[in-house]
Amino acid sequence: MKWILFLAAVSLCAKTYKIAATDETVTLGLFDLNKPPVVKVQSGDTVTLETWNSCLHEMVFNKTTPAGVADFYTKNDIQKRRGMHSLTGPVYVEGAEPGDVLEIRVLDIQLSDWGYNFLSPTQGILSEFTKPRIKYFKFDKEQNTTEFSKGICLHLKPFPGIIAVCPPLDWPQGWPVDLQEAWMGQPAEGEFNSVPPGPFAGNLDQPELQVGSVLFVPVFQKGALVWTGDSHAMQSNGEIDITALETAYEGISLQFFVHKDLKAQGVADTTKRKGADAFTWPIIENSTHWMIVGLNVDLFEAMKLASRNAIDFLVKTQKLSPEESYQFLSLVGDFEIAEAVNGIKNVTVHLPKNVFSKTGNIQTLCAGGKFPLKPKPVNPKATCQPQEGITIE
Repeated sequence: MKWILFLAAVSLCAKTYKIAATDETVTLGLFDLNKPPVVKVQSGDTVTLETWNSCLHEMVFNKTTPAGVADFYTKNDIQKRRGMHSLTGPVYVEGAEPGDVLEIRVLDIQLSDWGYNFLSPTQGILSEFTKPRIKYFKFDKEQNTTEFSKGICLHLKPFPGIIAVCPPLDWPQGWPVDLQEAWMGQPAEGEFNSVPPGPFAGNLDQPELQVGSVLFVPVFQKGALVWTGDSHAMQSNGEIDITALETAYEGISLQFFVHKDLKAQGVADTTKRKGADAFTWPIIENSTHWMIVGLNVDLFEAMKLASRNAIDFLVKTQKLSPEESYQFLSLVGDFEIAEAVNGIKNVTVHLPKNVFSKTGNIQTLCAGGKFPLKPKPVNPKATCQPQEGITIE
């Protein structure tokens, strides 16, 4: 009854805000602790944020060349000083305090009408492709498709490559991700490079974070300070050539709930950061699965952290013993390499929710005690328009 009353109160009072992408609301490649909030909201409110494509929206359909991207990278000291991502934010969520958990619901995404994939000869996982190229794509927004090449029709599955709260001040040295180059995590005090993901979520590049999904992330700074960007139209698990189908959003609608009932113990207790507390790291939930994240520069270490986080999650939510949880993961947990190219790799273990439906234990982490969202339907009969995008080398 308490949850029902809480949700009713939220629905009566909740507000919706719209934030345009402008020179004032967009930051290039940094989560900047000193950037003033673009809006302050209450728990339960929704914000629709416009986003730009990478490189501060300087990418132009069928025109920008790899040499032009290289010039932008050099001019703005991309990678070492900052990422290439155009980030809209931050959103300040009233009541969010360090150690809380912030629930972020992905309610809707409105795509722009084109995107691109940039094959990098230095940043992807393979070294034999030595010539950079940009392949452009025009979207059929009515059908939600794009043609890769003649006869190959792709269904678009948009998701934000980045949703982040402001990172902790001891990132990355104080966290077990083994990132040796501290400048790549925090090049200046209070400024955090957007490339490597972390406990704050950030550049997870998690393809499951589509409309109808929910991100749970620990809070490290008062107000949480939420950014989004690196907007994608689709991506495989792995993103092996360094980019997805990169794009911009006319709007991404996010709803925020502050959880005082879930505690991220590792925010204050450094002994809880290596798999001893699942809520110290990002968790994704949709209508069918929980997805528990493990991050490390080494894929095997990332898989081990995902395993330990998942074991702690199962112990806390499903009342299994650690030994039972380990065995459960070996039988049921699906491990996927969501991201392999951002320095810090993302291995995510998928846990099906239906196997717990008769246990009487937790069925969702969402405020209200019932999973509130549905995935966007896919039309299997959707067709593609002839592709207008070109490839530039």
